[in-house]
Amino acid sequence: MLQMLHLLCQVPRSLLPQGDLLTFLHHLDLQLLHPVLLLQVFWILILEPVNILITEKGKAATRAAVLEYFDVSGDDFDKHIANEDSYYEVVLKDLPYTKVKAFEDYCKTDEGADVIGVRFETVYKRNYPNGSLACHLLGYTASGNVGQGGIEGYYNDYLNGVDGKTYRYMSGLGGVDSETVAAQNGETVVSTIDMNIQKIIEDNITEYMQNTGAKQIGIIAMDPNNGEILGMASSRTYDPNDPMNTQALRNMTVTVTQEVEIEGADENADSLISVESAKKNTTATTESSEDGTTTESSTEATTEQKNVKTEEVEYDFSKMSDEEFHSTIDGFTSDQLYEALNYVWQNYCISDVFEPGSTYKAFTIAGAMEDGVISDGDEFLCDGSQVVVEGESPIYCSYRAGHGMVDVKRALAVSCNDALMQIADKEGPETFDKYQMIFNIGSKTGIDLEGETTGIKYDVENLNPTELATSSFGQGVTTSMIQMAAGFCSVINGGNYYVPHVVKRLLDSDGNVVENMDPVLVRKTISKEVSDYMKTYLQAVVEEGTGYAAGIEGYTIGGKTGTAEKLPRGNGKYVLSFIGFTPVENPQIMLYVVVDEPHVEDQSGSGAGAKLFNQVMQDLLPYLNVYSTNGDDVAYDGTEEPLSSAFDTDTETADTEAATEDAAAEDTSAEDTSADDTSTDDTSADDTSYDDTADDSYTADDTWEDDSGTGDDTDTWSGDEDYSGE
Repeated sequence: MLQMLHLLCQVPRSLLPQGDLLTFLHHLDLQLLHPVLLLQVFWILILEPVNILITEKGKAATRAAVLEYFDVSGDDFDKHIANEDSYYEVVLKDLPYTKVKAFEDYCKTDEGADVIGVRFETVYKRNYPNGSLACHLLGYTASGNVGQGGIEGYYNDYLNGVDGKTYRYMSGLGGVDSETVAAQNGETVVSTIDMNIQKIIEDNITEYMQNTGAKQIGIIAMDPNNGEILGMASSRTYDPNDPMNTQALRNMTVTVTQEVEIEGADENADSLISVESAKKNTTATTESSEDGTTTESSTEATTEQKNVKTEEVEYDFSKMSDEEFHSTIDGFTSDQLYEALNYVWQNYCISDVFEPGSTYKAFTIAGAMEDGVISDGDEFLCDGSQVVVEGESPIYCSYRAGHGMVDVKRALAVSCNDALMQIADKEGPETFDKYQMIFNIGSKTGIDLEGETTGIKYDVENLNPTELATSSFGQGVTTSMIQMAAGFCSVINGGNYYVPHVVKRLLDSDGNVVENMDPVLVRKTISKEVSDYMKTYLQAVVEEGTGYAAGIEGYTIGGKTGTAEKLPRGNGKYVLSFIGFTPVENPQIMLYVVVDEPHVEDQSGSGAGAKLFNQVMQDLLPYLNVYSTNGDDVAYDGTEEPLSSAFDTDTETADTEAATEDAAAEDTSAEDTSADDTSTDDTSADDTSYDDTADDSYTADDTWEDDSGTGDDTDTWSGDEDYSGE
């Protein structure tokens, strides 16, 4: 027997109230709340011609009853019993029990006593009454209840039991005997996903997409203390009940591969492939001669060489009329259709990779501190750029006028590229790469979901000066969201790297625990001392630096911003992100938000990642029972205005924010170090190069008020970043 999915309550985590968990069950318990997957039972109508045809009386009675109680015509019935040696003819599928019971009740009457050779088999189909809720976490099932994607795919062998079967065969005396193999229940899979957190995340994504819009949004909520995934969602959704429904593509932009024939092209060109097209199929025929012997003849196939190339074609279905949309979909091959639908099915949070940009700076600083390369209070002079290779153009800071003298804490708060490059240079390639591996960058996390990818990084032998410099602020490195989330949790939880996971325990059919999926501690990444420093640094990002849009009055929140200008440069398309946590003193939840191409005029200045983080966290905190601290504990960089007013553009200083990480990369020929040149099969088409124009750059008011450019801690910051309103 197969499983059912419900939402169950569990013992609350510290500071967290009782929450509903996604659970795969083998039986229906009416006491459980909020079912998100139900196992529905259907029946198959089967006829046994051998028995039906024993007597005319039995045949007539059976025929009349089947036609009366089921949607079967006389011709269909006769066709199904035509094979008089058969014991198994499937007539109808997916019958409800009401029809089956009515027929069986009739057969128990005197009038129906002569009905013979009719039986029913049960089948189980999974139904998702809540539609797209947690669709990428759940996955879906193909024919035969074979799990695809998510929990369905990863735990398919646990969820699927063994169907019961009845075998009928001729006995030695000419009768019919039968043997029944009992069904075996599968196991119950209890998930870590909190339904309320999941719904809060999805509702906020839906609201953002309706009010503002974006190419893609991904959000992960995670317990930083054990690796449990509390919620995970993206803006591309589908209904697991109907995963092949192309309507899910209606407002999406997808890329599919197609072959184009090239006339007169060089057959040996690398961009071309040789295709053999058969003009005639090879056939073999057997002929009988007059003397009874046989001869075999064949027809040779002829082939034609065609030169074709494959090219990727982008389809923006959101700009098509309904007629154009359906016409395009109808013209797809089956491979193209699956390629398009894969955009919907794949879990953006674990299957797509991108350059993390300045969110990566937390790893650079944490690794350097742990290795003793830098210490709290160390200072670095930011003059706006850094020459990493003699004779080559400098790599610029996000603020080209220079931040002046900044300590480690301030360097992270204002997202100073110059300071980060100096820190990476002090580390050297070996140490820097060591911490790439310690934080599991460029490797799978091992999360128990199908479809996880790896991303890429520069290995130590390829960490040349330019690559080392740009990698320090997250350029040239590509990661998935789950990679960043798992590594970041270790930065804030005392240095413990846990395998992220979505399943909490396995139960047998009686509810007994078969296996507890205890948190798996992989390694120590950093010491608790360094972790404590990092928490205060990340808090400064929100209270004094680039992440103030993520702040919530009365709560201590830490985190880091990131902004990416996508290839090709200058197209105005960006990926915005924010990774953060609360409370700073004892982190209970980590929230990672990525917004790909927000639909605003100035994507780079929108602050979309931090602002969406703020919106989601404001909804989560009351549910999590994380109560506000003294409002005086949270500062907003000198302004007492409402948070919403902080997004107004400072028109007088906006031009000074044009200096970006990406611009720096371009000036140092860093396009050669972009993901295009380091890509693997795991990189997505959306691999990006980062530009911290909005999140990580400061206006002219951010400069130290010291004509020498050195400054000191007595100088003040306005903190007025150039965010445009959405």
